[in-house]
Amino acid sequence: MKIIEAKYNQDFFNGVIEGENVKSYRKLYKDIAFAYNSKDENLSDDTEMYRVYSFDEGGDNTILWGLTILHPVTVSGECNLTRGHFHQDRTEPEIYFGLGGEGLLLYMDSKGECFAQKVAKGSVHYIHGEYAHRLVNTGNEDLKVGAAWRKAAGHDYEAIEKNNFPYRIYKIDGNIVIK
Repeated sequence: MKIIEAKYNQDFFNGVIEGENVKSYRKLYKDIAFAYNSKDENLSDDTEMYRVYSFDEGGDNTILWGLTILHPVTVSGECNLTRGHFHQDRTEPEIYFGLGGEGLLLYMDSKGECFAQKVAKGSVHYIHGEYAHRLVNTGNEDLKVGAAWRKAAGHDYEAIEKNNFPYRIYKIDGNIVIK
């Protein structure tokens, strides 16, 4: 029997995913400014808001593995967030797990009803397919969240661009305020 090295490595609490098929992309402020309640003229368009790492091993039935690192930036006091998405196939779930920092995982159903769960190192979140979901960094360090989902789930970002999450999370005088 032949023994080979793992194709992927992840230092779960301090690093990123590395390996031959790992892809990453950055979301800059100019790419996601539409998702915030107001424009922040003091924030450079080229500010990195978050970075995503993932790898893909094949067809629709494959399980994808990812990592989002959401920086502790505020936009006119609003906490940094991912753009959020539904899955194209609303029967497909996803699992998030907190690896560092602190934040919230916002959920929204198709009627716009929302709730949130706290995200922190060690937390695990099962996201049913019928919920849109978005991460929000409420802390003072990078929020690191791992994810696993089937490729068949797909991403529907357009639904959120048309009907954004109705709640906003702000950091005001060191306190988290929901509006």
